[in-house]
Amino acid sequence: MTLNSLRGMLLAVIFTALLGGCVSTSVVSEWRDPGDRAAPFKKVVVYVVADDDASRRVLEDRVAASFPKATLGVPSYTVFPDPKEINEKNREMISARLERQGFDGALTARLLSVDKQQVYLAPQSLLAPQAIGPDGSFYAYAAYANTSGYPLSGYTYQHSKYLIETILYEIPGGKMLWTMTTSSVNPDSRQQLVKEVTRLIDSELQKQGFIGG
Repeated sequence: MTLNSLRGMLLAVIFTALLGGCVSTSVVSEWRDPGDRAAPFKKVVVYVVADDDASRRVLEDRVAASFPKATLGVPSYTVFPDPKEINEKNREMISARLERQGFDGALTARLLSVDKQQVYLAPQSLLAPQAIGPDGSFYAYAAYANTSGYPLSGYTYQHSKYLIETILYEIPGGKMLWTMTTSSVNPDSRQQLVKEVTRLIDSELQKQGFIGG
């Protein structure tokens, strides 16, 4: 392997680690009603607040389909095609329709905030392994320590953080049983964001015993 090819490989690894290594979804806060629930929910309506109806339908489909077989997830658009129907004034109508169709739970999700910042990474100097000699010995360290290395140009990248709130309610009654806020940092795409958040929601709901395993 030539020196130039090694340098290119090292630069690629570093940039990948800096940009891609930060991708993560984690729980920021979580609360559960201290009252115990005897068994997992059997049928849960999934309502996702979205900017447009197409996004709402796609997101609800994905979340509902992710539930295990023991718990049936149903997109809310199949029950309430017009999202404007879901409001406080229609409380009795909503409750009656959900009870009539056999729902015992309701899961809601919404984007709380999006924080996007331009981050500047200052120029740096990279020391290649060859600088310490072929045997990597102590005797070659002086030459290594005095090597200036390969310069890395400064550059700017976008740091993005998404906060998503999920709430689980009991039907009938509409009592809040559980809520969780997740933070997703630098997702590669909306698909990845949905995939990671959905996986975490399922994991936490199963851990709490709200949906079947």
